Amino acid sequence: MTNSNSNNNKKTTKLRKGFTLIEILIVVVILGVLAALVVPSVTGALDDANTEAASARGGQITTMVTRLNQFQPNGDSITLTDGATYTSTQLQALVDNGYCSADDLVNQVDSTKGWTWSSTTRKFSPQP
Repeated sequence: MTNSNSNNNKKTTKLRKGFTLIEILIVVVILGVLAALVVPSVTGALDDANTEAASARGGQITTMVTRLNQFQPNGDSITLTDGATYTSTQLQALVDNGYCSADDLVNQVDSTKGWTWSSTTRKFSPQP
């Protein structure tokens, strides 16, 4: 009798190795749902961060143009017109006088567009 009891105990206490297909599928589905929820919000946050960085760069360009106009009044000054759009080429005097590099003048939101000057805010902003 003890021999048959020990065989039954071995069968019931035998540990299962690995996962079943259903368990793996459930985990994959849960991860897919979580990814579907997170990816759009991360993408939106990156777009917002990029827009804020471009706005900050517009403030830096404003400071550079102001300093250029103060210290180069008769040579390489840049005339600002309300609502006008300025490209990297039009702001080249900043690079020529050592205020920044050409990469600093690239619009981060859309590199094919420039910067718009607003006389009310007295600041450059990325061209929409």
